[in-house]
Amino acid sequence: MQEKILHGQRKNPAKNELIGGHSPDINNNNPNYAVEVLQTNIDGTQKVKFVTQYPDGNLSNIKTSTLFPESWSNSDIIESIQIVGNTTPIGVRASDGANLYRGVVNGVQVEVIKIGDVVTSGYPTGGMKTGLLPGFSGMD
Repeated sequence: MQEKILHGQRKNPAKNELIGGHSPDINNNNPNYAVEVLQTNIDGTQKVKFVTQYPDGNLSNIKTSTLFPESWSNSDIIESIQIVGNTTPIGVRASDGANLYRGVVNGVQVEVIKIGDVVTSGYPTGGMKTGLLPGFSGMD
């Protein structure tokens, strides 16, 4: 899961769709990526579009993603996801029982999705005001 969150991962071996990818290692100084920065947010996160090449030689589809601040290490990212994922959930998805968590770590708002104790997704929101994700309902 860390590789998906940090550097992105092919969603389906038969397709070129990329999921995840939130590390500041995703930049044009890294030969594995071609990146266009769309916006730098007030919290230091960046909204980008990027592509990468899979080991089979195929290029990924263009992925829009929010990257953690350049000053964050991959360890900082994983730690922030663990911190937020250990808080009280704010929503639940009926289809699979996944819980949604949201919190701020070092000035960056982070969302985490977990099924049971397993993290399935974690990313910065870009500092934007966000409601519940589609498919999630409140924990009332």
